[in-house]
Amino acid sequence: MEEVGKMKLKPFLFGLMTGGLAAGISFLLTAPNSGKVTRTQLRKNSQLVTDQLQNIKKNLLDLKDALVDATKEGRAQISTFLSEVKIVLANWEKEIRPHQQDLQKEIVEMKETIHELEEEISNSGK
Repeated sequence: MEEVGKMKLKPFLFGLMTGGLAAGISFLLTAPNSGKVTRTQLRKNSQLVTDQLQNIKKNLLDLKDALVDATKEGRAQISTFLSEVKIVLANWEKEIRPHQQDLQKEIVEMKETIHELEEEISNSGK
């Protein structure tokens, strides 16, 4: 699961860096200010980009932690649910068992009655 997240993060970061580089080059080529002012602005912008990247990293780590917690909680809920289902099924099986035995006895009796009727019919036809 982590590999999928890393695979999607790499293109994002590459795009972010490429976009930043393109913006920087564009800024240098169209800069209306002197070199000293431009360098000062670049330092400020560089710090802003660094701060934004740190913020993105923190947010991604927080998201990862939240997903891990949600996964753990989901597993616990599923485990609890499955345990409850097992208990309900065991209780149902206990409740149905006497009825099941009664039904099996009735079926045996019906088969015997049908067999007796078949014998009477075949004996009366002779």
